[in-house]
Amino acid sequence: MNDRFKMGEEEEASTPRRLIGEIAYVLFLSAPRVVAEGIKTRLQERRIPVHLETPFTHLGLPEAYLGTYTGDVSLWVPETLYEEAILIAARDQGEPS
Repeated sequence: MNDRFKMGEEEEASTPRRLIGEIAYVLFLSAPRVVAEGIKTRLQERRIPVHLETPFTHLGLPEAYLGTYTGDVSLWVPETLYEEAILIAARDQGEPS
């Protein structure tokens, strides 16, 4: 498995968490928008909900839905599906889009 998708106990303890609605989410990754969108699509195809945030999300701007920002964005996944999301991303890493 690729080191990018491995998480040790120490790293897992420091992984940012938050409630989105009433569900506990963890930060899955921060990456350029084009990379994050590809991973988001693959996870959603496998029924893993993904919350995408841009630096503007907390300002109440609808940019996350418009997709005009191309810099780094954050993907959040439900904490209960985090390990499954890691396995999917690691497995799909070598597959073409």
